[in-house]
Amino acid sequence: MKKVISYITLAVTDLKKMKQFYDALDFEVFKQSDDEDHPYIMYKVGAIVLALYPKALLAKQSGCSETEFDNKSAISLSLNVENKTDVDALLTIVKEQNATVKRAGFEPAWGGYCAYFNDPENNLWEVVWHKNFKFEV
Repeated sequence: MKKVISYITLAVTDLKKMKQFYDALDFEVFKQSDDEDHPYIMYKVGAIVLALYPKALLAKQSGCSETEFDNKSAISLSLNVENKTDVDALLTIVKEQNATVKRAGFEPAWGGYCAYFNDPENNLWEVVWHKNFKFEV
């Protein structure tokens, strides 16, 4: 099963303020949505994308409650997989290792197929497949 860590998503409370911060650090915007129901900002940083996403929306999308996220910070690590079926296959392994599946596979608004789980120390991971994702070395 081919896989790479591709995104680091920061759950933010003030998207505008955080954008100003990362813009000031000279991060280049890769992709952005100003849609009030689904706002986000993505910065391409080498082979990794740093995504800023509203905390309340990440909690809802991942199946977590906002109170599960620390009041200071929250992230989700995204693991892209090569095939759509790999998402569910990885969840099977997660369950066998007694980790917690937060949300079973689903098709999010942005397309593709993904699921969320917490690792044994409660770090939030997204497993994601998207037909347009290109694995980079």
